[in-house]
Amino acid sequence: MNIDRRRLLGLTGLAFAGTIFEQTLHPLKVKAAGKTNPRGTARNCIYIALNGAISQADCWDFKQTRYTPTDFDMQQIKPDLALSKTLFPNYAEWGPKVSLVRSMKASELVHFTGQYHLQTGRALNVAVGKEIPAFGTVIAAELDSQRKNSDTFPVYMSLSLAKNRVGAIGSGFFPAKFTGVDIDTSVVFDVFGGANGGSTDVLERRFEALKLLSEASPTGMGNKETEYKAYYNTAFQILDDKRWWNLFNVDEKTRKEYGSELGLNCMLAKNILATNAGTRFIYISDNTQWDHHAYIFDHSRPSNHYTQCNNFDHAFTRLLHDLESTPGHAPGKTLLDETMVVVTSEFGRVPYMNNVAGRDHYDQTFTSLFIGGGVKPGRIVGKTDADASKCIDPGWDHQEHPYLDNAVATMYSALGIDWGKSVQNTPSGRAYNYLQTAPIGGSEFLSGDAIDTLFV
Repeated sequence: MNIDRRRLLGLTGLAFAGTIFEQTLHPLKVKAAGKTNPRGTARNCIYIALNGAISQADCWDFKQTRYTPTDFDMQQIKPDLALSKTLFPNYAEWGPKVSLVRSMKASELVHFTGQYHLQTGRALNVAVGKEIPAFGTVIAAELDSQRKNSDTFPVYMSLSLAKNRVGAIGSGFFPAKFTGVDIDTSVVFDVFGGANGGSTDVLERRFEALKLLSEASPTGMGNKETEYKAYYNTAFQILDDKRWWNLFNVDEKTRKEYGSELGLNCMLAKNILATNAGTRFIYISDNTQWDHHAYIFDHSRPSNHYTQCNNFDHAFTRLLHDLESTPGHAPGKTLLDETMVVVTSEFGRVPYMNNVAGRDHYDQTFTSLFIGGGVKPGRIVGKTDADASKCIDPGWDHQEHPYLDNAVATMYSALGIDWGKSVQNTPSGRAYNYLQTAPIGGSEFLSGDAIDTLFV
């Protein structure tokens, strides 16, 4: 197999863009506040980011208004949940099982900062932005002690994340080995799948070049050399494991059944977890066109809310079906029993139509979806008014709205991670809290809690 070096490392690259090689700290001084009670109900987590923002009032927090299309074919699942059969033709297979948090509030209205928040679990602070890790890195560091000798896949993997507006954020001040591996699913099956798979020639040539550079330098290459060696050693471990290549040996029929790129991402996420080779957290970035500022319900447009919701419905239904039908790690458990699946976007969309028949960005309310991994099915957390423009009941034990930060704390809790921890010895000298609780805007603070209502 002949893959040029840039392409190989780009397809399975560690996200070094945000990693501080010179300032990586060993060991990290982690302090626990001792005020949290992680539930530990999930072994794994799949996080699906619908970049661009799904319209909550048309989907998971449906409100009948003068803007509602006549062809939605609404189905009342229960008194507080109705879904469009037109948008979600497979709604009956997952609608009654999911739990929804309808009182979510965003701290951004711009895609770049919103998608940064989707990866880091906190608002962007440019003063310390370079040292902030993705929360996938935090999960990888926390679960590292549970790895087996046979584990070669990284704890944290992402799919198509490098192609979103922010790109794949690195490990910040955490050790580079917790950065994670991002895969471009749109091309990776053609590179690693079938008869094409099996060569590590490119990696070997690059690793040899690194050794020669190190030997030629009188003082060596410093901390960067150590980190790059860790990078290549990780790559070798992965590519030398036959289980890696088997991930991509998927017949054409199955690939077509999953459908869109989001579907392929879901298929690969299920394969990775089922392989049980060390990965516990998977970030799926859906980079398709959810950002419908114009003609959101126009069937003649190549991208509209109908096509987007249909693609999601197809991929999500198949993912849940396969997770439910795959044995889990523990006897008698399915992979869905052991895997929390979270679906969210960076913010919501306005409840009214603009002058070009679209919906603009909205921060006051939006909805996130949870299922599996200990989440009680059918929970509805929070309530909005008649057009989903205002939250009238947050639906949990706090007066504040839950933010994306609280959704991240909920994933930490399900995975058994104390979200109240902080790292004291950061490069900037500012403590890094696993859960940000600083003011978001005006006088409103974040509640330092997970969304426990989902579990009870």
